[in-house]
Amino acid sequence: MKKAKLLATLAAAAVLAVGGGVVAGCSDGHTHTYSTGDDWGKDATSHWHYATCDDLKEGDKDYKIDVEDHVWGTGDSADKCTVCKYQKPVSPATEISLNKTELALSIDKTEDTLEATLNGTGTVTWSSSDDTVVQVGAATGAVEALKPGTATITATITGTEIKETCAVTVADAYYIIGGMDSDWHKAAAFGDSNYVYFMPTETKDIYKTKSFELPRLGSFQVAPVGNTCVDDNDENVWWKHAFNGNNITPDDAVLSNNDGNIAVEKHGMYTITLDLTGEKAVISGVCDREIEDPETETIYYLFGSMSSWAVADTVEAAGAYAFTNNSDGTSTLTVELARYTEFKVLAVGMKYNIEFNESAVPRDLIGSKGSVTVDTDYKLTWTDSKNIGVGLSGKYTFTLDPDGGTNNILSYTFEATDATETAPAVFRYFIKGSMDTDWNSPWDDTRELKAVDGQEGVYELTISLDANVVFGFRSSLENEDGTVKGEQVDWFGYSAFTLAGNTESIVQDGSNYKAVSKGTYKFTLNLSDPENKTLTVTFTADEGGATTPEA
Repeated sequence: MKKAKLLATLAAAAVLAVGGGVVAGCSDGHTHTYSTGDDWGKDATSHWHYATCDDLKEGDKDYKIDVEDHVWGTGDSADKCTVCKYQKPVSPATEISLNKTELALSIDKTEDTLEATLNGTGTVTWSSSDDTVVQVGAATGAVEALKPGTATITATITGTEIKETCAVTVADAYYIIGGMDSDWHKAAAFGDSNYVYFMPTETKDIYKTKSFELPRLGSFQVAPVGNTCVDDNDENVWWKHAFNGNNITPDDAVLSNNDGNIAVEKHGMYTITLDLTGEKAVISGVCDREIEDPETETIYYLFGSMSSWAVADTVEAAGAYAFTNNSDGTSTLTVELARYTEFKVLAVGMKYNIEFNESAVPRDLIGSKGSVTVDTDYKLTWTDSKNIGVGLSGKYTFTLDPDGGTNNILSYTFEATDATETAPAVFRYFIKGSMDTDWNSPWDDTRELKAVDGQEGVYELTISLDANVVFGFRSSLENEDGTVKGEQVDWFGYSAFTLAGNTESIVQDGSNYKAVSKGTYKFTLNLSDPENKTLTVTFTADEGGATTPEA
């Protein structure tokens, strides 16, 4: 009998198990059923099988069985439990904010610090969109302006894409270029002790330098910091953005315009003011203290093609081209120079700070630059690069008077040393314009205005031009063998001539001329009178060639 009752009990348990749940008995004889397999109860830390019978509810003592902590996966499944596939809840996104979203820096305030606030945990990494303008400490948020411009500072929560930005503007700044720096080095950024910068004053848009040293007759300009602008020929044109001698305060007692540069008369300490309150920048100067140079003697020398344009830092280097100083304050030099030599006068050791070029020779001796009569006996000329040119080979004695006043500081006498050198420097004249690609007109018969027989100083060219062609005229020297030197000496634009003939056939285009209609143009240059040069135009229109010039 006992064996029969045992078998009956086991059979009943088997029937309950077929119902799909794990069973567990309780004291009153009821057997609980539980979920099985992948059917798990879960929370953030663990998983379990749970009671599926009606007499156990969540929270009851025996409601959970097989309770285990989650076992997290690896790799792409790192956010899931390997047993119950529970996915970690996504934490609320961390937020970041900055104490400033815009920041203004200048030559007067080059540094600041940005601060980040996190709504959550994490570390911050800082970066700059242009660290040539503004640098930032990667871990600190400390910013430093290097030169004028704009940059964006970004704060990023490390390891995330969460970020915030601050727009930084660095105001324009100016410095002295030239002065004691005879090489005219350019300031690419703030903070270089070799440069004198303009600093803000209490008055908006008025800036001043510290008191700094300038040599006697030292020249400078006021340039924008960091400007390395280049033109189409990849040449630096910082000077197009600089302020020069044309910006000096009218009647300024300290500063003077020296061939476009700003110059001072005496060696001393100077404070320069830049006033940007008006439409045009105005520069003025104060001499804080004059510096006496009882033991310093300025020696001048010829700087030019006869010595391969070698700059002399010492009197010995200037050699035969050095002037001798006289007791009356003048300097003299006797030297033989060949025809076509070009030169200017520099101060030894000061390179380009003090230079006397075309403006150093009195105009009553030389006459009009580039004209057929360059002086009364063809000895000196002027070149397009503002150098003094030698028209006749011979022995020249130059007398330099640095205190002699504008355009009256260099006089000369001449002694011919080559009896065969009797002819003057010969100029040839050519048309140049937009009829040739990139204005690259040839130095040949198709563009040359030929000398008219029996009419000294008169040149003619007949040429076909399309409507709206822009042009002007240029000169070049002739070599001793009769060929053209091929280097432009002077340019003759709209203001160079008095017009005659069919004057309505050409119009002004900026500083040049423009052809009104398509046709044949005969140009006659009369340069016999340097002070009254004329251009006579004879025009024959092509059939159907009449047009209205472009604006």
